[in-house]
Amino acid sequence: MRIILKSLTNKKLIVEGSKLIKNEILNNEKRKEIYDFIVKNPGTYFNKILHELNFSNHIVVWHLSMLLKFDFISKKILENHEIYFDTSAELEDLSSTYFTTKEKSQKIINFMKKNNLGITKTNLSQELNMHINTLAKYLNLLENYNVIVKKKIDNKNLYFLSEKSAQ
Repeated sequence: MRIILKSLTNKKLIVEGSKLIKNEILNNEKRKEIYDFIVKNPGTYFNKILHELNFSNHIVVWHLSMLLKFDFISKKILENHEIYFDTSAELEDLSSTYFTTKEKSQKIINFMKKNNLGITKTNLSQELNMHINTLAKYLNLLENYNVIVKKKIDNKNLYFLSEKSAQ
C-alpha cells in the first residue's frame, strides 16, 4: 500500500496530507478562477492576482499552493517577484510577457505606437514624466526582448518600436 501511495504522490496525482486528488483540483470555483487567470496571464504575480480577482490574501496563498503541489502551475523568480505560469508555458516567452506587461513598459510601448518616428531617451523621459534611470532600465529590457530597437542617427540614439511590436 505504501508503495502505491508513494507512486501516486511522486506522479502528483495525490498530495500527502490532503484529501484532494488531481482530477478534482479544479472543481473548486476560486481555484479554477485563479488557474484560468494564470493561464490567460502567464508571468502574473501574486499582487496582480489579488488585485484583479479581488480575493483575500490567504485564499490566494492556499489555492496557489494546491495548484503548485499538483503541478498545474509553476513559479519562477524574476526581479524579486514570484511569477506564476501554466506548466506548459515556454520560459523565454514568460520573461518577455512579464516585462512587457508591466505598467511602465506598457506606457513606453503605447507612447511609441502613437509616435514611432524615433525618440531620444531624454525626450521620452520628459514625455512620459519618467525618471531617466527608470526609463533606461525599461528601454534595456524592451530592447533585450526585441520590442524596441535603438538606432544611432546623427550622433543620437533614437528608439523605435520593432517591426513585430508596431503591428
